[in-house]
Amino acid sequence: MEKNKDLESLQQEVQRLTEENATLIEANEKLIARNMMLAEKLDIYYEVRRRVDWLKELIRRHRELMVQADLRDDEELLAIIEARIEEDNIPIPPEFGLKEVAELVGTTQTRIADLFKTKTIYHSVDKFLDFLRLMRALRMLKENPNYSIEAIAQEAGFNTVRTLNRKIQEAIGITPRQYRDITNPEEQ
Repeated sequence: MEKNKDLESLQQEVQRLTEENATLIEANEKLIARNMMLAEKLDIYYEVRRRVDWLKELIRRHRELMVQADLRDDEELLAIIEARIEEDNIPIPPEFGLKEVAELVGTTQTRIADLFKTKTIYHSVDKFLDFLRLMRALRMLKENPNYSIEAIAQEAGFNTVRTLNRKIQEAIGITPRQYRDITNPEEQ
C-alpha cells in the first residue's frame, strides 16, 4: 500500500512538474516573441538614428557650402555660376531657374536674385539663362548643320521651335535657318 501511495505521490509530482513545464514553455515562447519584437524595434530605431545622422551631416555640409558661397564676392560668384553651367555643360531645360542655380552653387535664392538684379545686365536669372540657351542654340546651328532645328531647340533648352525662332529673331534679326545658311555657306 505504501508503494501505491509513493507511486501515486510520484505520479502527482510528475503531473505537477509537467504542468509547470508547460507553463514555463509558454512563458518562454512569450519572452522569445517579445524579444524578437524588441529586436525589430531596436533595428528600426538604429535605422532611424542612422538616417537622422545622415540628414544632420547633409544639413551641416549644406550650411557650410552656403557660408562659403555667401563669403564669395559678387563677381566671383557670377563667374562660378557661369563656369558651372557652361564648362560643366549643364543642361538648361525650360524649368531650370533660380532655385536650380542657387542649388548649383550652394547659396540662397535671395542672394542669387539680388546678385542678378544689381550686378548684371540681365537683371534676372531667367534672362541670363535665356541668353545662355540662345548662345548654345547659335553655337549648335553653326557647329551641327545636320541637326534639325527642332533637335537644336530641345537640346538648347527651349520649349518649342517657335520660342527658339522668336528668341533668335529678337537677338540677331534673322531666323535660325538663315543663321545656319550664313554660318555654313558650303552646306547649301
